[in-house]
Amino acid sequence: MRFSACIEMLYSNMEFYDRFNAAKQNGFDTVEFWKWSNKDIDGIKQKMIENNLSCSVFNIDSRNSKLSDDLSRGILNSGRKNDLIRALEESIPVYNSLRASGMIVLIGETLDISYEKQINNIIDCLLSVKPIVEKENVTLVVEPLNNFDRKNYFLPRSKEVIEIIRRVNSPNIKLLLDLYHEQLMAGNLIATVTDNIDIIGHIHVADAPGRHEPGTGEINYGNVLKSVNDIYGGYVGLEFRANNYNSQNLEYIRRIIE
Repeated sequence: MRFSACIEMLYSNMEFYDRFNAAKQNGFDTVEFWKWSNKDIDGIKQKMIENNLSCSVFNIDSRNSKLSDDLSRGILNSGRKNDLIRALEESIPVYNSLRASGMIVLIGETLDISYEKQINNIIDCLLSVKPIVEKENVTLVVEPLNNFDRKNYFLPRSKEVIEIIRRVNSPNIKLLLDLYHEQLMAGNLIATVTDNIDIIGHIHVADAPGRHEPGTGEINYGNVLKSVNDIYGGYVGLEFRANNYNSQNLEYIRRIIE
């Protein structure tokens, strides 16, 4: 199983560019982060080269500060196709430079329009970028977020997002299944993963409640991840708030969840 360290959360007490060395020292060979527009991409690339690290995922983003902020909340259900295309075109050079495996796309908070209109907006947005991502060989991963931590988030469960992704029907548009978010909203993690493994492009882990390391909450990560180890070829991103320094070490986490 391939693990990716979310350096935004695992090493949040460090200066950002020191986190690459920390991840390497703690046993990781792959990292992920969130926004790129507020970072020095050449600096990230140099740190990755120095530490022999790969990049798994980062968020689709834009150098336009207003659009960047909106993307952090999600723009799919508002139907902003042109803005999504603009952000994608800005993000693809970063994706290629870092040789990433996916870009995270968020849906957005519930709007004062009908449910059906918001669903159609999401589908239209994803269909608008489908030919681009397929031509450029870029993978987008759409992430549901629980609506306890992210108040009023539209489609907080994976079920409805899975249905949309299957309707869009692109090998380059997949699901980011965050098991912490899914546990809070629906549970039934093993069946959700195994039944939809063909469209899962990235997995995030953190225990629930609290979003701390595996072993601190109610999710039996040993059972969940063993059930997909032989059928899932993507990355498992460790996106949690570490309670102690040991929890930032890959081997420590492996002993808990494998």
